[in-house]
Amino acid sequence: MIKHHTRLLLIVIILLLLPALATACGGSGSGPENVYIADEADNGRSVTMGVGDALQLMLPENQSTGYIWSIVTNDEDILRLSDLPSYEVEGDADGAGGVKTFMFEGVAPGTIVLRLVNAMEQETAVEPAATYELTVQVVE
Repeated sequence: MIKHHTRLLLIVIILLLLPALATACGGSGSGPENVYIADEADNGRSVTMGVGDALQLMLPENQSTGYIWSIVTNDEDILRLSDLPSYEVEGDADGAGGVKTFMFEGVAPGTIVLRLVNAMEQETAVEPAATYELTVQVVE
């Protein structure tokens, strides 16, 4: 009788955990259907994505120099920054550069030109070290 109860308890626990396991394995997650990845090679190009899709933009940056990528033109009614930008250093050496990653979500149909500059934060009136433009069309 005890073995039967133990087996029944184990079955109940497994049945309760199945939805969580399915979600963790990508079964019914709430993430974007498509993720478009852009980098410095896509500067000046265009991308078409759907509402609810994600755009991951990765640009080389070396924060130790004081030059950082900043968004200067975007329409958040069409393409919304979905999280704070992240920065990952590549290498252990002092002053090593890395990659800054911006995550966006298409929230409404429309076309925008996403512009970023690589400059020192306090030097907004001077020519940036680099610029980046990506035309983004969000469709239904």
